[in-house]
Amino acid sequence: MTTAVRKLPPHGTEYRYCGPADGSWPGCRCPKCTQAQTRGGKARALARLRGEGPLYPGAPVVEHIEMLHKSGMSYALIARRAGVSDAAITYLVRGITKNPKREKALRILAVKPADFDTNAIRPALGTVRRLRALYVMGHNPQTISTETGIDQSAISHLANGRHDTVTPATEQKIRKAYPKLSATPGPSEKARKRAASQGWHGPLAWDDIDDPNEQPDTEGVVRFIKRHKAVIDLELVARRTAQGRSAEQIAAEIGCHKRSIVRARRRVEMGVAA
Repeated sequence: MTTAVRKLPPHGTEYRYCGPADGSWPGCRCPKCTQAQTRGGKARALARLRGEGPLYPGAPVVEHIEMLHKSGMSYALIARRAGVSDAAITYLVRGITKNPKREKALRILAVKPADFDTNAIRPALGTVRRLRALYVMGHNPQTISTETGIDQSAISHLANGRHDTVTPATEQKIRKAYPKLSATPGPSEKARKRAASQGWHGPLAWDDIDDPNEQPDTEGVVRFIKRHKAVIDLELVARRTAQGRSAEQIAAEIGCHKRSIVRARRRVEMGVAA
């Protein structure tokens, strides 16, 4: 039977300077740890002069942790960003620690929402929106896979909303490929029909595609009447044209043929009402 080796805390912390209460390993007196101990002592002395106790109320800290967690951050990531142990976070959430040390509490409260590092699994929302926008543009899993190097089945599963989280590598590959693909209509009519049947939104529907609170601008969704004849919003065509979008790009965005946009532009130039 083997016993797990406990990982030592990093240098530059008071815990590494003092060592554990059970004496299982000695405290460190390197310059970084000594400086951390000195800095901590000064902070505690100033807190006493201000009339602040060594502990901090636990309720606002737990509330902040839960807010960070809802933004997609794991408890382990929150601990890394705050520079505290995983146990410090989990003990607070579980109610084991009622009032944490003031220094730790302030470090936790300083962590900002959605502050992901390179090792953190993150919410898939922005990635899913990007993939669905590319479907609207006519890009299928094959063309997206060619550009990103991600397996086609993984792209399909993400676009269909089967995963709530995504790895940093996958998120970055899709984020990097998105500007190029979203500026060029894709070859797949099947992808466009799939996006239209699901009510997915194209690139122009989003101001901040990663913002979970943002609602898509649906003015670019084509309305259909009998025989699926598209009703083109001339004001929308005029605005997109003024933004420098080509007829092909506008057609791919709103789901109609390029010829419909060309005719709509002519009507705009002639001042014909929609």
